[in-house]
Amino acid sequence: MVEMIALFISGNEENVLAALSDALGRTGNTAVSVVKREVISGILQKGDMTALVSLEEKIRKLSRQVCMENKGRAYKIFLDTVEKPLFEEVLIRTDGNQMKAARILGINRNTMRSRIKRLGLTPGVYRQ
Repeated sequence: MVEMIALFISGNEENVLAALSDALGRTGNTAVSVVKREVISGILQKGDMTALVSLEEKIRKLSRQVCMENKGRAYKIFLDTVEKPLFEEVLIRTDGNQMKAARILGINRNTMRSRIKRLGLTPGVYRQ
């Protein structure tokens, strides 16, 4: 899976599809990690629109393939794939403070808490 992420982020698309198919078949896990922590960190830290546009393009390319192979589950696959690392990174940056994390994400604190629970995250783990 890590190799697939590296190929994807580096732009080596011809090998991504093979790695994706291999990962899905080998693990039976349809949640494909599209976003590396460093990319999310860079976007949150710098507000780098170039990185955001690049990430959006890469997600769009991968979504075409995943949609073909996972009819009826693509939305859940991408939501689960992107949401958990995003919430983890925001919790790290806010030292586990859910209120601050909710503000960064632009969501209500109750929504933040319910998503943390649904994603199986433990906010206290992110306190330094």
